[in-house]
Amino acid sequence: MADFLLRDIDERVAERIKEIARQKGWPLNDVILLLVKQALGLAEPEPAPIPGDIARLTGAWNDDESRAFQEAMAALNSLPDDAPAYLLDEKGNKLPGQ
Repeated sequence: MADFLLRDIDERVAERIKEIARQKGWPLNDVILLLVKQALGLAEPEPAPIPGDIARLTGAWNDDESRAFQEAMAALNSLPDDAPAYLLDEKGNKLPGQ
């Protein structure tokens, strides 16, 4: 494979490339390669989002975000149960349906 060195990249172009890299979670080099392929008509277009897929409306978590959420939920689930007294019986057990 050939290597190319780009110089004098316009600041707006550079910022847009960085923005795309952040959105996709890709290295800058991969984004630039994709953009060159797209400009030359050599890249397959990205598939359209599946209708009704909520991820297209709200975004999706990457692996690190998903892992952090799972860890936070595990931490919350490990907290002691401080149910208010009115939800407990005389022995301190939760009342049925609570």
